[in-house]
Amino acid sequence: MASPGSPFDEIVFETGLIRIAAFRCHPEDPSFHDTGPASNYCFVFPRTSVEIQHEHEPAFVANPNVVTFYNSGQRYQRNPISPEGDCCDWFGIAPDLVRDVIAAVDARAGDRMEQPFGISHGKADAPTYLFQRSLFTHVTTARRVDELFVEEAVITLLNQVIGSIYPVRRPARPAAITPHHRAVIRHVETLLSKDLQKQAKLSGIAREVGSSPYHLCRLFRRVTGTTLQRYRLRLRLRAALAEVLDSNRSLTDIALEFGFSSHSHFTQSFGREFGVTPSSLRPRACEQFSDSAESHVALVVGEYAHEIPGQNLSHNNHPDCLYRMRSSA
Repeated sequence: MASPGSPFDEIVFETGLIRIAAFRCHPEDPSFHDTGPASNYCFVFPRTSVEIQHEHEPAFVANPNVVTFYNSGQRYQRNPISPEGDCCDWFGIAPDLVRDVIAAVDARAGDRMEQPFGISHGKADAPTYLFQRSLFTHVTTARRVDELFVEEAVITLLNQVIGSIYPVRRPARPAAITPHHRAVIRHVETLLSKDLQKQAKLSGIAREVGSSPYHLCRLFRRVTGTTLQRYRLRLRLRAALAEVLDSNRSLTDIALEFGFSSHSHFTQSFGREFGVTPSSLRPRACEQFSDSAESHVALVVGEYAHEIPGQNLSHNNHPDCLYRMRSSA
């Protein structure tokens, strides 16, 4: 919480599209009532209670039940309520991105390009509040942070916040997915498939395919049924699976190579994707293939076994063993 002294405003994570930061200001600080105009387009989740008044607007109570909005250059003043002062976490958004998000739900957004946020505050429901706290904790504690994951998460968070406040405008029927759309997504899939160890940035991908980040996220989900980050995560997990099965490298080394922050992060993601842990799939030798891996394979092929007369599913016929036998021949 805030303590007497200079206001504390620390950016804890940023890319070209988003910023995540912590702001702390004690009531005894001389600048408490006016710390200057907002320098970002941002939405803010208070941790303490404070009275906020935007210029030319009535005051309101900003507390953990509320999310507040600021356009860049917005002037405002605060008055103390909590003895700790103003303690909040804020999420900054690039101007073009915030305009795209707001334009999807607010028909008047195009009339105020420099002030896309047309409201000062709204309610923060429990799932949204938990989501933002989890995201903030992730970027401040994880050993490695995937930029694409965080960028998509912040856009999702803003969509949730805006969607709960604005009446959503939905077209009578979804626009058709055109051949051009599919060509764009094929290009994106190509980019995501390259150099799985390298960090991917949403802004760079969007620029490469000639789209805005917001519309690219929406189109990619419509065409593929998943997010860009999830698509790339699955590619990384499948590449990691090959290393788990075909090498003697430690799981920690494999995890770090493919962008996971730790062995436990890798194991958790691997388990969600494949239903087994990576350690359970490590063969000591072809003849002593892991019991759990064998059980998993048997589970998948068992229902089809009766359709393969005379098929002997022994260890020596396991595809991995056959590959190694051919390699050593």
